[in-house]
Amino acid sequence: MKMLIHWIWLAHRPGVSDRMKVCLLQHFRDPEDIYYATAKQWAEVEGLGEEALESLADKNLLPSEEILAQCMEKGIHICTYYDAAYPGRLKNISDPPAVLYYKGHLPDLDGNPVIAVVGTRHASAYGLGVAKRMGYQIARC
Repeated sequence: MKMLIHWIWLAHRPGVSDRMKVCLLQHFRDPEDIYYATAKQWAEVEGLGEEALESLADKNLLPSEEILAQCMEKGIHICTYYDAAYPGRLKNISDPPAVLYYKGHLPDLDGNPVIAVVGTRHASAYGLGVAKRMGYQIARC
């Protein structure tokens, strides 16, 4: 559990892109080491800007503890970048997420065809209609 707190902390650092998080993970052993690193040690990682450094300096774990408690309460599982179940396909994109949250069983995303749809929280009526038709057609195939 303790280690998950640091994964969640890293995953939710504003101003630190997913690509930067992977760079940090490659430079340090794990999120706990990133958490306890000094600003001087973070500065050794190429591409970290001022906003990222300020975000990493925020050591408040309370939001991460709240997220973990909500996950436990709602039966949400957490898969980290280092977990064996983490999909290899995701590791091969330029900005893989440090943490995946899921309910139920994590499907074999490496062995099955997958489709991702990216949308908006403020879709137009036209956009909603197109998404519904596309989703239906994709599911039929």
